[in-house]
Amino acid sequence: MKRKELAEALQQAHVEHVCQRLCEPDYWHGLLDQGVTILADQPLGALVDAEVLGQVVDDWLAHVATAEGLQPVIESVAHALLNSARQDPVTFGELLDEGQFEALLEQLLRLRSLRERTIHAVLNHPLISQMVSEMLYTGIKNFLLEENALAKLPGVSSMMKLGRKSVGRAMGGLEEPIRSYLRQNIRATLKTGEQWLNRELSNDRIAELARDAYGRIAPMKPAALLRDVPDDALPGLVRQGVLLSDHVAALDYSRRLVMEGIRAAIEGLMAWSLPALLQAMHTDTAARRDTLAPALARGAGVLKEQGVLSAWAELALGDFYQSEACLSVLGQALQE
Repeated sequence: MKRKELAEALQQAHVEHVCQRLCEPDYWHGLLDQGVTILADQPLGALVDAEVLGQVVDDWLAHVATAEGLQPVIESVAHALLNSARQDPVTFGELLDEGQFEALLEQLLRLRSLRERTIHAVLNHPLISQMVSEMLYTGIKNFLLEENALAKLPGVSSMMKLGRKSVGRAMGGLEEPIRSYLRQNIRATLKTGEQWLNRELSNDRIAELARDAYGRIAPMKPAALLRDVPDDALPGLVRQGVLLSDHVAALDYSRRLVMEGIRAAIEGLMAWSLPALLQAMHTDTAARRDTLAPALARGAGVLKEQGVLSAWAELALGDFYQSEACLSVLGQALQE
């Protein structure tokens, strides 16, 4: 046998051996244990370069339309989730129990300044101004048309007898002056409303309202609400969702936040080894190994069935068996 033929045979045997081992749970058991042993004393944050990882993630966010590319898959998943959730009898109270609700409420009540800024922003929105102005105008108009006390004023009682329609025509000239007055004074009106809300929405009052709302919502089922979502609306929602997701991800603002998050996460992981982190997660390497090893072996088996595992194994081995270093040793062994 020539050295090149022997090298090819050795490479093929090596690939077959690797594929066989990757399909064995015991192999993965040992590999996972060895990996944990190697990493046992290493801070996890020291294993990653924050800047390099950040650059890769930033480039991906800036140039790759991830969500749009996955739109057909996302749509299929959305349909499956929606159909499943429509049949699930779970209640909101089971999804968020009373203890969890109280803990969340306690944290939200601390955000008083954010609450006040939100109230200010909402009440100063043009749409809110228009809505309040229209509500006030309608109230004033109805008061003038229907309040019986006005009927005692000279001249008004006779107008009232003409009926609501006639009175409406008679006071038509008042519409523009009333609307003009409301437009000019709506800011002051909304300011008064803002002050009232900030005064009335104390932590105790908000907690009372929130608990009342939770009590009403807890027995309800998400399925009942989801049945009102039309099936034909889902593709459009998914389409807009993926476009918005990719747009937001590509923004400089979003990418800066992601970069800061990566730096902070890696810095935080400097204080953790893998065993310590798993312990904090209330698990350990042995428990996860017993779950992961069979799953990884089965995954390798699927890849083998699809004919891609051996190709990947060849890539992992590289070109050693074709190298002069290997062929030279084989040549010496064969005394070529």
